[in-house]
This record gives sequence, C-alpha cells and structure tokens, in this order.
Amino acid sequence: MNAIRRQHGLVLLMALIMLLLVTILGVVAASEVQNNLKIVQNVEARSAIRNAALRAIQEAIATPGFLKGEQAFSQGCNGSSFTRCLDLSGDGVENDAVIELSRPVCISGSPIRNAQLDALNSPEDASCFRPGLYSLCAEALWEVTALAQDLTTGAKVEVRQGLQTRTSLNLLASACS
Repeated sequence: MNAIRRQHGLVLLMALIMLLLVTILGVVAASEVQNNLKIVQNVEARSAIRNAALRAIQEAIATPGFLKGEQAFSQGCNGSSFTRCLDLSGDGVENDAVIELSRPVCISGSPIRNAQLDALNSPEDASCFRPGLYSLCAEALWEVTALAQDLTTGAKVEVRQGLQTRTSLNLLASACS
C-alpha cells in the first residue's frame, strides 16, 4: 500500500511539471504572436509612409514653379511650402504624417538640337525652335529627396526620386551651373 501512495504522488508531480511546460509553451507562443504582429504593423506603417512620400513628390512635380525652387505644394504646412502634412487615419485632420521635400537639384542637363525637334507638328517643339544649331530648350535631370515621418507610429522613410524634364536654357543655365 505504501508503493501505491508514492506512485500517486509521482503522478501528481509529473502532471504539475507537464502543466508548467504547457503553460510556458503557451506564453512563448503568445509572445511570438505579439512580436510578429508588431513587425507586420511596422512594415505596413513604413509602406504607407513611403507611398505618402511618393504621392507628395508627384504632387510637387505638378506644382507650377517647383523646378525653379519656388514652392513644392500649393498648401504647405508648418510654415513651409516644401512641407506637406497628411491625414493617414481618415479623421479629417492633417496631423498624422509630415513630409519634407528638398528643393530640386539639377544633376545634369544638355541643350536640345533643332534637328531633334518636330517644329512643324508639335507646338511644344515649335516654341523651342530658334535659328542655329541648338534650340531654346534643354533636357534636364533633377533629383528630389523626401523625408517622411508617420507621427503616430514613428515610421520614417527617405525617398530619392529622379526626374527628367524639358526645360528652358535659362533655367538650365541657372540651376545646373
């Protein structure tokens, strides 16, 4: 009878050890799930702020005077026309993200030869034509940098974008000197 009591005590001890191991495995699994969820949220926040930065660059490119370095956005924020505040949460208040654009930097440029123009069929080309070897227009390569930060999640992204445009020789001479 003494041996049976020892066995019951041993079974209870083994059951408690197994219960402890299962509990530890459950806690570790829950912790893994929490960490993976945070990683996914960070990736999504970074992707959202990167897309917002690219959208801001496209908006700036469409703004008149951007390549001259006058303004990037018709409605800037924080007192700068090169800063854009965005509403990412959908609450109607543009306070979730801040995107700061650099002034466009001319990387290179070259005048367009008159032989490359179709002055008879293209009004844009006709406005560039002038007697001589070179026209009044040039091809320029610009670089713009956007620094974007999601103020809610803290995600930060830097996006550099190249842009090739047709511009005037005057702008090319002043910007790409």
